[in-house]
Amino acid sequence: MTSQDVASRPGSEPDTVVEPDVAVNPNDRDNAIATAHDSRYPDGGAVGISAAWTRDGGATWQHKTVPGITVATGGPYERASDPVPAFGRDGTAYLSVLLFNASNCDTAVAVLRSVDGGANWGAPSYAHRSNTCDYSDDKNWLVVDTTPTSPHYQRVYQFWTPFLSKGNTFLGAPQAVRWSDDRARTWSATSYLTALNHDTQNSQPMIKKDGTIVDTFYDFGIGGVRPDAVPGASPDNSSLARRARAALIPATTINATGTIFAATSSNGAQSWSPQVEVANNAEGFAVGVRCCLFAADIDRSTGRMFVAFEGGVANTDPVYAAWSDDGRQWSAPVRVSRGDVSGVQRVNVDVVASGSSTYVTYGTRTDAANAGGVVQQQLSVSPDAGRSYGPPMSIGPLSVLKYAAQSRGYFPGDYIGAAIAPGRLYLVWARSSKPPAASTSRFHQVIYGATLRP
Repeated sequence: MTSQDVASRPGSEPDTVVEPDVAVNPNDRDNAIATAHDSRYPDGGAVGISAAWTRDGGATWQHKTVPGITVATGGPYERASDPVPAFGRDGTAYLSVLLFNASNCDTAVAVLRSVDGGANWGAPSYAHRSNTCDYSDDKNWLVVDTTPTSPHYQRVYQFWTPFLSKGNTFLGAPQAVRWSDDRARTWSATSYLTALNHDTQNSQPMIKKDGTIVDTFYDFGIGGVRPDAVPGASPDNSSLARRARAALIPATTINATGTIFAATSSNGAQSWSPQVEVANNAEGFAVGVRCCLFAADIDRSTGRMFVAFEGGVANTDPVYAAWSDDGRQWSAPVRVSRGDVSGVQRVNVDVVASGSSTYVTYGTRTDAANAGGVVQQQLSVSPDAGRSYGPPMSIGPLSVLKYAAQSRGYFPGDYIGAAIAPGRLYLVWARSSKPPAASTSRFHQVIYGATLRP
């Protein structure tokens, strides 16, 4: 689906394309867009962002680099990270990208538009920019209100995590959001979902038909830990200048007590309800692998919302999913994966739902002692709106982690992608394998995709 489009730069890892996401056009189920990091740096970000698009339901894909965002692609920033695509109801595609410099503390959350299904992208607008080491933009997510009867129809919501500090003192990392009512040209002031002094991460917002937003996110409290998959990991966009000055996030041991919360807004993200707990065992991770943020999605036909995550249990990390019809009361976690025994670990997760069927995709790692082991991408399906899941289906070839990008561990990415439309289920993930004989790189990592017709 996608391989390297931009030339590597000194310090980057040649032949690494990683951390994909995917979105499907609500007006054309055969048009989907997948995006990914292109040529990773082991200390965070990538030389550029690759975008792939299909117009025939995934039978064929084309791909090329996204222009105008990094120095390598004609833009102002040194590195790019965390690409997230989304479609509006009118078929406009949006792409959110985290941008930052390694040489100073400049960061930004940029949004680009495509009016031709992902083949071409306009100049970026900036939902937020910062040039101080005391404020650093991190983990972004984008969602569009696509319900014509909603009071905020076609509003584009940009969520992200700002890291706040004063000098060498870490103050907090709240969840923030801005919105645009003119197709991502201009942006509102910032609204905060969480307390400014809490350490939070990974907004996964869902929009109900009446325009109500339910956002789900990690909240580790004051001075808590975060799911970067290895102890003491710094955020992906920590600049070299900042890290040379001081580590803002204290080194802490990853454990299995990470908690997912939800907050609700009924006025277009201007204000938010008190947060409620979704799950309290949502910080499973695969040892030696950087991965595994949780995922969320709403079934547009029924309004039921789902959160899927790896849950830490001893030295295994089973995949679970919880559901809610209102965003305030959540079910007990339902076991999704099977065969959860010592020596089997899960790598990343995503969830989509439609018509009372729920689809959870994840990687299953085995043979970890052999240079990181191998990962098989799998899919588990619930036919009863998330109450139970059938046996997993294996999809695609094995991924060999020793050929994957490195980022404080083997790096299949912090997340993978799934998107659904009637009769189309798109899945994307990073697959690493032995480099071609002509290659001089020790890495070989591309984006694989599968299209199912449920």
